[in-house]
Amino acid sequence: MEISRGDIVLASGPGDFTRKPRPFLVVQSNAFNRVHGSVSLCPVTSDRAGEGWIRIGLASTTETGLDRDSEVEIDKISTLRRDRIVKPIGKAPAVAMHRVDEALRRWLEL
Repeated sequence: MEISRGDIVLASGPGDFTRKPRPFLVVQSNAFNRVHGSVSLCPVTSDRAGEGWIRIGLASTTETGLDRDSEVEIDKISTLRRDRIVKPIGKAPAVAMHRVDEALRRWLEL
């Protein structure tokens, strides 16, 4: 399955925050998405905390494929094996990806 940075995918992951199949935002560079066996993602949650500097809002739209307004959890970056991705469900708007990039730089102090 082909995925790109900015895609919102349904995946199941290990750990406290990612056990059930849920949406994730692909944050890994496209330079690695076709060839690498794992993918770096941020979970997407409908349990909104409103922490705009580390949680980036995504609206429920046909573009995002989300059924509820949600937030990208920048503070819970995960890397999953590619085979844990079930399917792509949507795409984050360019404005949201810009905010994700800013939040990732803050969180990782880049």
